[in-house]
Amino acid sequence: MELKRELEKAATRFQRTMGISVDQYAILHHILENPGKLTSATVADSRGISRAAVSRGISQLIRRGYVVQSYQSSDRRVRPLSLTASGEQLEIKCHEALDVAAETMSQVTLDDSGSQYTVGQLTKMLSALTVKEDPEDQKA
Repeated sequence: MELKRELEKAATRFQRTMGISVDQYAILHHILENPGKLTSATVADSRGISRAAVSRGISQLIRRGYVVQSYQSSDRRVRPLSLTASGEQLEIKCHEALDVAAETMSQVTLDDSGSQYTVGQLTKMLSALTVKEDPEDQKA
């Protein structure tokens, strides 16, 4: 349960800081890697997420001006996705924040019990991230 709480806190902190959810970031990143080649259905299939959930996420990203859908001239039902300039900037900002988080987590001293992390060790890593990035949460 402690690991679950730490994961939820990390996701909430990410959303508060970046203005988008972790799932929406994953969509942005996927589109950035495949500009003009993906549709909401292909994003859902490749990420193993329901098409409805991906469609909601993409709709929110479109409304906020981060993603655009175009139409193929041969088939108007196919609407490839691309990032706008602000979508690309947001993806870069999110990626940099995740790099900082990964660096923070890598500095946590873990038990030397082999190559697999235990739930306790993962919780400790996430907890260190909470302390470093959001000290006000520790006051509560």
